[in-house]
Amino acid sequence: PPGHRFPIGKYREVRISLQSKIEALSQDEQSKVDCDFRISPLATVEQLITTHDEHYVQRYLNGKMTELENRNIGFPWSLQHVNRTLSSVGGTVAAALSAWEKYCKRHELIQKKEHNRQESFEDTTHLCWSAHVAGGTHHAFKDYGEGFCIFSDIAVAANVLLQKYPAPALIQQSNNHTQKNQLSTPAIRRILIIDLDVHQGNGNAVLFQGEERVKTF
Repeated sequence: PPGHRFPIGKYREVRISLQSKIEALSQDEQSKVDCDFRISPLATVEQLITTHDEHYVQRYLNGKMTELENRNIGFPWSLQHVNRTLSSVGGTVAAALSAWEKYCKRHELIQKKEHNRQESFEDTTHLCWSAHVAGGTHHAFKDYGEGFCIFSDIAVAANVLLQKYPAPALIQQSNNHTQKNQLSTPAIRRILIIDLDVHQGNGNAVLFQGEERVKTF
């Protein structure tokens, strides 16, 4: 709402600043950056409940939160803010999926080049990237929010990736060729969250307790 202490306008300002910097680059430089801006999709309930309690998700979406819960989050409930929250999570999920799918395509291309014994090619799979200029809501817990965070976009994105692209169990087989194909298939084995906030996301720390595949630095 107008006059609220949370600087919501910073997300728009960051996007405009980035777009201006990229537009100022030469065509050659822009091709190397390989960056296009997309509108964030809204996160689905299915995505949210990979991480958060479904009852909590539905109560928030339908305006059933108590005054105390909303005060603890730091925002009054409104439909506009629901859409903003879903966009924040959906954008991070979309960015994570985009980077992984691009990695898989490059990985497949490099495997084909190696199979055809093409000598001169550059392995650029490690350069696959994507970003979301909003989000970072790392104070949200499984069934409640705090510190301006309702849902953890980072945790949801991590869990969506782990569910959608799980590392297959390596089964001992007599067929060496089949086993080699298993080992070379891209899969999400570990996720590293780099948190640069002065107070590390307490919500993420709890959400990933006991989850060996996700670490926070």
